[in-house]
Amino acid sequence: MCSGGLQAAGRLKPAATLFIALVAFSAQAGELQRAAADVKSLATAPLHWKKAQWTRFGEGLGLIAIVMAADKPIEDAFQRNRSSSTNSFAKAVTPFGGGRGLEVSALLFGAGKLFHDANVEDAGRDALESDLLAGGIVTPLLKDLFGRARPNISDGTYNFHFIRTDNPHNSFPSGHATSAFALATAIAGHYDNWIVPTIVYTIATGVAASRINDRAHWPSDVIAGALIGRAVAKGIVGRHLAIVPSKRGVAVIVH
Repeated sequence: MCSGGLQAAGRLKPAATLFIALVAFSAQAGELQRAAADVKSLATAPLHWKKAQWTRFGEGLGLIAIVMAADKPIEDAFQRNRSSSTNSFAKAVTPFGGGRGLEVSALLFGAGKLFHDANVEDAGRDALESDLLAGGIVTPLLKDLFGRARPNISDGTYNFHFIRTDNPHNSFPSGHATSAFALATAIAGHYDNWIVPTIVYTIATGVAASRINDRAHWPSDVIAGALIGRAVAKGIVGRHLAIVPSKRGVAVIVH
C-alpha cells in the first residue's frame, strides 16, 4: 500500500470508526449511498464546470504559483520570528488538522443525533465526510504525485520527485491544512452567524501557520491544502443543501 493509502487508513482511527458506528446505530440506510454519490459527484464535477468555475480554478492555481515563488522568503520570515510561544501555539493547534478535528466532527454528529438537532448533525456529518475525502484521499494522492521535499530536510525549496511515496518527499499539499479547512468550511456552512465561522476559520488558519512554523511545510503547501479542503467541503455542503434544503430548522449559508 502506498503512503497515501496508509495515511488514509490511519486517519480512520479513532474518529472515523466512531462515525461509522454512529451511522450504523442511527439506522439510516442511505448514509453510505449518499457518500458514494458525493464521491462520484466530486470526481466528475470538472466535466460540468462552466467558465466561472474554471476561472476560480485558475485563480487558485495562480495564487499557489505566486506564493510558491515566495516560499523561501516567507519561510525564512517565519523562522526569524519563531519562538517558544509560537512553538507552544503550534503544538496546541496542530491536532485540529488531524485526529482532534475528526473527533470534533464525530462529536457534532453524535450530539446532533442524541439531541435531535438536524443542523448540528449535518454539520458533523459534512465535516467528517469533507475531511475524509479531501484529507484522506485527494491530498495524499497529490502528495505522492508531486513528491515535494519538506523544508526540514534541507533538499531545497523546489525539490520535486514525482510519484514518490516516502514521507520526507510528500510535502505538497499540506494534509493538516487540507483537513483543517475542510472541517472549517463544512461547519461554517451550517451557520448564518459570524461567530462560528470566525472560530473555525481562525483555528484552521492557525493550523496552516503552525505547519510553516514547524518547518513541516512550505507556505504554498498550506495554501494548496487550504484551497483543496475548502473546495471539497463547499461541494459537499452545497450538494447536500440542494438535495434536502428543508431538513434544517435554521437558515443555512454556505460561506
